[in-house]
Amino acid sequence: MPATELSVFDFAIRTEEEGAVFYADAAKNLAKGSGKAFLEGLAKEEEKHALTFRKLKEKAARKGIDELLVSADVSDYLDAIVRGGLFETALKSPESPESMEDVYKIAIRAERNSILLYGELARMSKDKTVRKLLKQMEFEEKTHLVKVVALRADEDTMFAIERFGVCC
Repeated sequence: MPATELSVFDFAIRTEEEGAVFYADAAKNLAKGSGKAFLEGLAKEEEKHALTFRKLKEKAARKGIDELLVSADVSDYLDAIVRGGLFETALKSPESPESMEDVYKIAIRAERNSILLYGELARMSKDKTVRKLLKQMEFEEKTHLVKVVALRADEDTMFAIERFGVCC
C-alpha cells in the first residue's frame, strides 16, 4: 500500500506536466524545422491536457465526488503506475532520447499507458459521474495518441508502411 494516497487527477496533472517538459526539451535539443514545430505543439497539447484535468478535478470537488478518486484501490493502482511512470522514465534517465524516433517511441508508449490507466480506472469506478470523468480523460489521451501516430507516419515512411500498409 502506498505511503500517501494519490488522486487520479493529481497523477494525471503531473503526467501531463512531465509530458510537456519532455516534448519541450526534445524540441529544443533534437528537432529542427517541422519536427521542432511538431514537438512544440505536443508540449502545448500536454499543457492543455493538464489544464483540462485541473478543471475536471475542480468539477469533481464541486460535485463532492473527488474523494471517490482517492480510494485505497485506486491509490494502490496509481502507486504501481507511478513507480514506472509514463514520461517520468524518460525525464529521469541519464540516456535522453537521441533521435526523433526515440521521442516518438516514448510518446506512443506513454500515451498508450495513459489510455490503459484511465480506462481501467473508469472500469473500476462504481460511480457514474466518476466513470464519465475518467472516460473524458481517456478520450483526451486517445486523441493525443492518434495525432502522435499520424505525425510519426508522416515523417517515417517505414513506420507508415508497417502501421498502415501504405505510405501516408
